[in-house]
Amino acid sequence: MQNVRRRQSRPKRHGRLFLLLAAVALLLLTAAILWLGRREEPQPTPGRESTAQVLMTHEADEVEHVAVTLRNGEGWTVLQTGPGALTMADDPDFEIDAGYAALILGAARTVSCAEVLTDDPALYLDDLASFGLDAPRLIADIAYADGTAVTFRVGDALSSDDASLLYMTVDGDNRLFAVERGNIDDLTIDRALLRKVTQPVLHAARFDRVTLAGPDGLIGEWALEGSIGNADAVDRWRLVAPVNYPADANAMSSLRESLATLRLGAYVGPATEENLTACGFDEPRLVISIHQAGGSIGTTSATGEYSLTDWPESSFTLTVGGPKSEDVDYVLYEDYIYISSHYLLAAFMEKNPADTLSRYITPTALGNLARLTVKTDGGTDEYIITRTEQVAENNELVTDLNGSVVFDYACTFNGEAIDYAAFEASYSQLIVITVSGVLPAGWSANEEPHTVYTFHDVSGDTHTVAFITFDALHDAVVIDGEAAFYLIKGGYGF
Repeated sequence: MQNVRRRQSRPKRHGRLFLLLAAVALLLLTAAILWLGRREEPQPTPGRESTAQVLMTHEADEVEHVAVTLRNGEGWTVLQTGPGALTMADDPDFEIDAGYAALILGAARTVSCAEVLTDDPALYLDDLASFGLDAPRLIADIAYADGTAVTFRVGDALSSDDASLLYMTVDGDNRLFAVERGNIDDLTIDRALLRKVTQPVLHAARFDRVTLAGPDGLIGEWALEGSIGNADAVDRWRLVAPVNYPADANAMSSLRESLATLRLGAYVGPATEENLTACGFDEPRLVISIHQAGGSIGTTSATGEYSLTDWPESSFTLTVGGPKSEDVDYVLYEDYIYISSHYLLAAFMEKNPADTLSRYITPTALGNLARLTVKTDGGTDEYIITRTEQVAENNELVTDLNGSVVFDYACTFNGEAIDYAAFEASYSQLIVITVSGVLPAGWSANEEPHTVYTFHDVSGDTHTVAFITFDALHDAVVIDGEAAFYLIKGGYGF
């Protein structure tokens, strides 16, 4: 009679049997020691013969259907409708994710065991609970194109210290098997996880408006001035609410790139009124709205080939409901509810728009500047930049390595020509000047500015930078009518 290895983590019910087995084992051990002691030379002990075997095997495309019932009573049945393509039997519109389909078909095509534990059903059928087979963790019914079928039941691990082997029985076969856990895990999947989830298309380079709103209303809104195709687009973002102020290029790049990584997790269900209430959408914790301009995005294939894809204008809205756990939240996208990472979403919930404000003062890059006026108590000075396209001897425009037209630049100061290189050097110093500190909350000016810079760019946009006395040592910096920071007196100028 064969002994069946049982789970070590559970108390054994047959105490008298185990005492007998222990006595037999001790007797055998004593005999072995006496026998070995009489041997003049040690001889190698033959190893245990492997009983691993393949019980049934087919090609993946021969799997017709797989029905799974899990220990919690839930389950699913999938049909193979094409090579590698699965659909849910009770819902033809339920398209199975390709990755999960491959796992299911790979696990279903071959039924094998790592070991035959016993071929005597009397050793386990009267005590299925000891093997976790009274309520199996998995029951799988698989049918194949050749008319064969198999049903197997998987129980608990053979050992609490090593969960890599599980007990298994096959209907119509009296044997008790040990099966590798890997293939079984590929079938032990919740139904909701199987649904193919189409991820939203988000390109940080196409963003031109971003809005975050929380339970108390608007958190912040950012907008791009001009086109996503502008060479200086990254520098032309502004916070437009709750205040209107230039945004920092690095902060906006970080925000946009984080938003572009938003991904939907497992499918939960349709956005019915009942589901919305159950998942906490009656009081959303966050609403993310993104507008994407139409444009071309370049991609590099696995073979190194670069290509451009044209994308139309689009909008994206993601609503965050209640938490499902500490790690994931319910999210609403279009007409369906999913889960998503709480840790990524929490960063947007806690976003402070003030952290995105630019500490640089000059709002216009030199390459875009057309005219600059500086108004002080002593009068107004004006700088005008002119650009002349360079023309080659063949009357074609001269271009640089990037294909951009090359210009000759000139500058006048109050109508008189000045050295452009000198102006460029002075303006380059203005570009890098940053503020000294943050104005107190609620600060407002009680006098007129003593100096106002007005920047006109080549696209016709105008920005102003005004300085108003804040205290004896500092001026408030007012950009386009909004004051957020102060600068040491005399810290800005040619």
